Amino acid sequence: MDSGLKTLFDYLGQVIYEPDNASLVIEDLPEHLQEFGSGLKFFADCVMETTAFALAMSKGSLDGALPSRGNEIAAPLKSLHASLKHLTWQAQRIALGDYNQRVAFMGDFASAFNTMVEQLAEREQHLEERLMQIEEKSASLVQGNLLLTNLIHYVPQQIFVINKDNHEIVLTNNIAAIELMQNVDYLENIISLITPCQEPEAGCGYDIAYENEGITRYLQISRFSLEWHDKDSEVYAISDVTEARKEFADLKSHAYRDSLTGLFNRAYGMMTFNLWLDEKKRFAVIFVDLDSLKYVNDVFGHAEGDIYIIRAGEHLKTFTPDALVCRIGGDEYMLLAPGFGFDDALARMNEVAKNLRNDEHQLDKEYTYNMSFGIASVDRDNILPAGDILGAADMRMYIDKHRNKQLKKKARK
Repeated sequence: MDSGLKTLFDYLGQVIYEPDNASLVIEDLPEHLQEFGSGLKFFADCVMETTAFALAMSKGSLDGALPSRGNEIAAPLKSLHASLKHLTWQAQRIALGDYNQRVAFMGDFASAFNTMVEQLAEREQHLEERLMQIEEKSASLVQGNLLLTNLIHYVPQQIFVINKDNHEIVLTNNIAAIELMQNVDYLENIISLITPCQEPEAGCGYDIAYENEGITRYLQISRFSLEWHDKDSEVYAISDVTEARKEFADLKSHAYRDSLTGLFNRAYGMMTFNLWLDEKKRFAVIFVDLDSLKYVNDVFGHAEGDIYIIRAGEHLKTFTPDALVCRIGGDEYMLLAPGFGFDDALARMNEVAKNLRNDEHQLDKEYTYNMSFGIASVDRDNILPAGDILGAADMRMYIDKHRNKQLKKKARK
């Protein structure tokens, strides 16, 4: 066999069985085989790149770098990768309770996926209906005039029955008794925090903050009257909702936060913008768009693009401590700066943009961070509708973006 062909044949073997050691020096080939060797090397590079990409996907990794644009062999895998990324996002939405998600591609899998989502939605609806039934039954028990001793130990609330005349505790359930063992004045302190019932027979409800030894607990209390062993008595049913309140606050916080940057999201930003308009505040609204984020994502990978997004958000937070910074899209932000007019906001944004261009993360990179922005100021006597104000800021941002592109072209020349 011709030595040049043998070199090519051996190279193919390395590509298949030892890709990490595969090496081909085109200049070492006979002249008549160099062009073929170059093509073969490009083909082998595409194959090895596609194999590595497929291996990463097979292990469940969807965040790695995509194959190069010229690698047409990997095109079907890139399409599958995009579909899997979208499916991952849909699954995350479903986990948050969004059962409107549907898959319109991937054949039998789509049918199975959509059926699963429909079943989840039906089961949740069934559970909600069941929960409502349970709550109605619980309410009917509370409103009734009987409290059965052999049942109260199984309810999750603390139950206290006291004599109206002498305030003596005549009955507790297990959790209430444990609470009294830890703090003998517990019920007495709670009663001092609530107002008397106007119609105690019908029952009264309270939400109170109870402090003991520097710890604050949040309690929900139902109080009503009944006759207990021929004595006028009152029942206190107490639920500790401290953890539930904390969980709700955490959920509310997550609902208004961007998961990547930790900034507020579009929903919170627009809600605050409209609130400030209603309150006749003086403020500046600033739209910001990152320059060349797509280029960074395509050339250097989405992980590098995410760093760009995060670093830009960090710089925008330095605008002023009172400014509300929101990420409203992939590469878009909105700032609401109380007390700022147009000129003050422009001067401050120029400083922020300059600091971003000098961000230490990209000083040794082959690209430069930059942002385009547009400002609209709102006075206390503003009469413009929200859409016009936002439109003005958006238009100025795009004008600035166009100007930055022109400056970049001139700099290249």
